[in-house]
Amino acid sequence: MKKGLLLVCASLLAIFCNAQEAAAPEVPASDSLLITDLAATVRDNSKIALNWRASRAFTQDFVTIERSNNGKDFEAVAILRQSSAGLQDWLDEAAPKGRNLYRIRYTESNGQTYYTKTAATLLAGDISFRFYPNPVDNVLIIRTESMLDIQIIDVSGRMRINQGKLQGLQTINVSALEKGVYYLLVYNRITNTSTQERLIKN
Repeated sequence: MKKGLLLVCASLLAIFCNAQEAAAPEVPASDSLLITDLAATVRDNSKIALNWRASRAFTQDFVTIERSNNGKDFEAVAILRQSSAGLQDWLDEAAPKGRNLYRIRYTESNGQTYYTKTAATLLAGDISFRFYPNPVDNVLIIRTESMLDIQIIDVSGRMRINQGKLQGLQTINVSALEKGVYYLLVYNRITNTSTQERLIKN
């Protein structure tokens, strides 16, 4: 009796699990993703132009553009009507200085929400710094508002000087460097961005 009851329960459980699996929504194939090739470009050092491609006509009327400065906390900055396929664009005229990451959020007709890959760009200002003199003799002066890591690399790609956590007015002794051309690599820890400048040693 107990054995028969266990068999009935097991059968009912199997039927229920199969029904649940059949009812679960399928993960869409990659070709069902509507928006691809998202790119961000700086214009006039004050605006950021976004361009993307819609692979087919939208089943929903609107998409949301989201922006972040750290890649984790995104905020909606625009809601756009988009119902056609092809190339699309939008201009962020109020982009903050520093690093900006963008993504597009949209919803399929089945209610599933998707996000594009992020596109990153940098508006000058957050990584602003000055270094002088250039050409330099013995002491290089660095003036920065942000906390920076500085590396001086020779033309063969070998790191010659490495200074971390520089902020404010700082000096770097470069008297041991031979005469020639070097590259100053500057990394901003806060914005996770880097830049490269040419340095000449007398």
